[in-house]
Amino acid sequence: MIDSTKFIERFLQKMRFNTVIPYLKGDVMDFGGNKGELRKFVKGKYLVVNYDHSVMKGKTFDTIIALAVIEHIEFNEVFEIFKKFKQENLKKNGRIFLTTPTRIAKPILKLTALIGINKEDLAEHKHYWTKKDIYNLAKKSGFVLEKYTKFQLGFNQLAVFKHK
Repeated sequence: MIDSTKFIERFLQKMRFNTVIPYLKGDVMDFGGNKGELRKFVKGKYLVVNYDHSVMKGKTFDTIIALAVIEHIEFNEVFEIFKKFKQENLKKNGRIFLTTPTRIAKPILKLTALIGINKEDLAEHKHYWTKKDIYNLAKKSGFVLEKYTKFQLGFNQLAVFKHK
């Protein structure tokens, strides 16, 4: 979880938010949403899900947001979570927006950890997702990858999945 008392973490969070805010539609699940800082930008119902996934059981959403979270989850578990999103949580024609660092970000993140920025956060990284990994995630969990792009000078990536 991010430490919103640290300037750099708030700054990076704001950059991620600015990437997805224009796309927030209807009811939103903020998966890995920390303290729910995104809530003020959501017009419909809002649910933040962190470690306790049981709170999303039986609930459906128009939009699911997963910002800087999947890199903290075991690779194969992410596929299971996305299958659950498809089967149980995301409405037809709904979208998932995720951001995750690219592999080229790893040395920069290691350097920032050495000087005390994001040290705990980096230690929790399980996998650096590639474009191919993200395409496979969409395919294996039954989504259409509607958009893929890199941002922050290629150090982060945004993927938009659509429920078909």
